[in-house]
Amino acid sequence: MITASSSSPSPSIRQPVSLLGAGGAATALGVALAAAGIEVSAVWSRRLEHAQALATRLPGALACADPQSAADRGALVVLAVPDGAIVPLCAQLRWRSGQAVIHLAGAYGRELLAPAAQAGAETGAFHPLQAFAGRVDPTAWLGVAVAIEADPPLATELASLARRLGAEPFRLDPDQRPLYHAAAALAANGLVALVGGAAELLGRATGLEREAAVRHLMPLLRGALTNLEHLGLSQALTGPVARGDRQTLERHIAALAHEAPHWLSLYCALAGAMLPLARERAAGDPERQAALDALADWLTSAESGEGVSG
Repeated sequence: MITASSSSPSPSIRQPVSLLGAGGAATALGVALAAAGIEVSAVWSRRLEHAQALATRLPGALACADPQSAADRGALVVLAVPDGAIVPLCAQLRWRSGQAVIHLAGAYGRELLAPAAQAGAETGAFHPLQAFAGRVDPTAWLGVAVAIEADPPLATELASLARRLGAEPFRLDPDQRPLYHAAAALAANGLVALVGGAAELLGRATGLEREAAVRHLMPLLRGALTNLEHLGLSQALTGPVARGDRQTLERHIAALAHEAPHWLSLYCALAGAMLPLARERAAGDPERQAALDALADWLTSAESGEGVSG
């Protein structure tokens, strides 16, 4: 269950912050922290040159050659390392009472930080619902939802930290974390894979190289995202499913069956997933609703391979 974060007065944010990690997430966080006036005292990375590169962007930050030195300099320590590295890194470090330790992983909660908790440190998870990929724009956190898992008072402190970054914090039930992270992966990683498939098909149809195909698809993608933002899900849905246009879908499926059969099942599944939104869009239009019901029946047979010509 996702619940709204506390709206109580913002507490002071524990400072200074130490960043253990210097990849995309750490870079985006460090730059945003500095822009928000939050002190970052230390940066560590397995490669010292990466820590040094990030530290130069953060006034007063020291690039540390070992993780313990970086952790010792922080009142709030952020383990901004790959998911699989969090447990061994946390276990190898010495923690102290009064220190807070958080990670940025989406699929896991505070259980990864058990050694720190056993040593008396407060622990939490602070996951931005965003893919930063090394962005250094200090406004990159604006409007980003941040899932927080922590006990009071750290939970309230982390919510305040998120707001200082311009983000929108919310509390996440630990039991729902796998489903929450699946949603995030579907939206971000699934979109990338879907664009890859669309680029492949566009390349087959036009002879374009993949990079050019992706470039040509970008305006279409931006338009779809703009429509989602301003019109909502059902009104943003366009195309043959939204119209109940079986004839066009038949042509699509026949072409895929002949040219790219490995994309056929996904295409049919996505078309089926569009149907509830198409019905919502067609509310109050009995004729369109009837066409969508017929389309749903036909799609079921198409997914099973009936009536699909190669």
